[in-house]
Amino acid sequence: MSSSSSALSPLEALKAGFRRACVRRLVGDEEGAIQVLKDEIPALVVGWAKVSDLEPAQKKAKLKEMFDDESARADELATAFDLFAGRFETRLASLMREELGGVVAQVQDLLKQVSLSPAPENSKNPVAVEKSEPVKEVEELNEEVIEKVVEEKLDPPRGMGLKFDEIEKMIDQVLSFEKDS
Repeated sequence: MSSSSSALSPLEALKAGFRRACVRRLVGDEEGAIQVLKDEIPALVVGWAKVSDLEPAQKKAKLKEMFDDESARADELATAFDLFAGRFETRLASLMREELGGVVAQVQDLLKQVSLSPAPENSKNPVAVEKSEPVKEVEELNEEVIEKVVEEKLDPPRGMGLKFDEIEKMIDQVLSFEKDS
């Protein structure tokens, strides 16, 4: 499939344009979505309407059906992406827990070695070595932080189904424009 909408059929170009609006809205670019709807979609609707053999009422119904289908499809893709992101976050938290657990174990081993080794003979001041209690606090803190990350509620699917209030009005305007020309 070519990236140029002129190489697509008028219906496919219209669907692609509406998908662009859907994607922009789902990523939070409301203004970009509205711009696509105002600047690109009317010309694409006119292009499709000129080659369609349907009656105006049927054209309107077909456009509404297509917009609803594409909106639902975009919503499903957003849900799938959110699920993927949630699984990724869970897996990353698990890997972090494993890595931090290994680091804590290494620090504990080092502290044991330091506490078991005698103080240097030429040292005038004895070296005070703390027991592994503070390490347990660090270990508990790390586990608490990791558990908190894992237990945090993952972002729910946004469910931002595209329901542009002006689509029906826009369709009527485009179809009336086609009648006049």
